[in-house]
Amino acid sequence: MPLTRITLTPALFEIGHQEISTILQQCLETHFDVPSGDCFQIFDVQAPQHIVFDGYYPNLRQKRNESGIFLHIFAGKPRSQAQKRALYQALNKRLTQTLPLDEQDIMVIIQFNQSEDWSFACGIPATDL
Repeated sequence: MPLTRITLTPALFEIGHQEISTILQQCLETHFDVPSGDCFQIFDVQAPQHIVFDGYYPNLRQKRNESGIFLHIFAGKPRSQAQKRALYQALNKRLTQTLPLDEQDIMVIIQFNQSEDWSFACGIPATDL
């Protein structure tokens, strides 16, 4: 059960949050071994001046646009290097084909943790389910 925090500008949220949600979920199911419908997303809408990224890191030829998107994926079970690479590429391709985003404007970070780090409800650790 990944949980994704999606940070983006109000303008991008207004024109594309449904598409972003759908694309993210489809890519997770296809490339990241996530069960169908296992969808947990938080949209964090921020003014452009509240999102600070190095415009050219790491050695980009074209500067990032200030209205890009940042996806922070918290995932319980580890995935392979190939799964992570496939997810990055699929997200980048599908988001840039659907929304006014350039490929350098999409940043993804995956963070793994253990079942004991999750409580889905009622104060019960996931390890007790």
